[in-house]
Amino acid sequence: MPFSYYARLSRSQQAIYRKSDEIVEVRLPQPAALHPAVESLTTALASEDRVTVQHATDRLIRGLTDALGLPAVEVQVLAARPHAKWGELHGLYTVERGKTPTIQLWMRTAKQRRVVAFRTYLRTLLHEVGHHLDYALLHLRDSYHTEGFYKRESSLFKQLVPERRTPWPTVDAWFRRSPDERLARLAQTPDQIRTAIAGRGEAALGRRPAPQAWAPTEIVCYLRDAEEMFGRRFADILAMDEPALPEAGPAERWASERQYLRHDPALALAHFRRRRGETLETLIALAPEAWQRGGEHPQRGRLTIDLLVALMAWHDDNHLEQLTRALEGRP
Repeated sequence: MPFSYYARLSRSQQAIYRKSDEIVEVRLPQPAALHPAVESLTTALASEDRVTVQHATDRLIRGLTDALGLPAVEVQVLAARPHAKWGELHGLYTVERGKTPTIQLWMRTAKQRRVVAFRTYLRTLLHEVGHHLDYALLHLRDSYHTEGFYKRESSLFKQLVPERRTPWPTVDAWFRRSPDERLARLAQTPDQIRTAIAGRGEAALGRRPAPQAWAPTEIVCYLRDAEEMFGRRFADILAMDEPALPEAGPAERWASERQYLRHDPALALAHFRRRRGETLETLIALAPEAWQRGGEHPQRGRLTIDLLVALMAWHDDNHLEQLTRALEGRP
């Protein structure tokens, strides 16, 4: 829903507002390449030295504009924020025809003159960068504070300051959880993949973050084919007493021989979703004692259905983390 001031805009201005509101993220090609500059900014703010903060901010701004192929923007880091009855001014973006756009940032609070917190400073910087992006990247004729604008600011922040993720449970940890917990985890995976790749173009999904690292499309295809392998193992165990379970072989060979990069990731996800649904139907219908049926794997030894489900939960965690890194440009 548009903010209240939308009603006061002209029709042409409302069209610009709506276009801005439709764009909810700005993807950096390789966010990890900018993380050292973000760390330098953290250190600079801790020093409380304006010149040091200026240099660190310049470095980060240059990295952002270069990564997105944008014209330069000048940054001026100033001391205490201006203060008036309406509050404190945190940052300001100005652009004039024929001149380099300018961002002004204030690194100290107005009243107590304390150095602002790192996250506040970076969000202020990215907020003003958002105005630069509206003109230079999105080619909007004006820059409005829309919901899309704030989402684009947040998307940049999350890429530059990724959340510290809790380590995934091990296979043993999943094995100690109840069957219902493991099945619930398996049921979530197709939607998690869909959310992760939603809105990404074919080129982005087919791009490897490093020569030996898989692209997002390859990861989705591998999960699809691995699901077929797990399904065959369950079928063999339920049809025979202690069958020999085939070894999967190197995953990298699957990607190469099956030419994953030429596959349609949306279709691969649809096939994975169907196969995962079939797997869950099989497992949910099993009697409790059937979970102890098993077969012999050449490398892992005896694998019961109970242990295979734990292995699948861990396998999903592992490759969803891999998918997240690939989408962020990290190997």
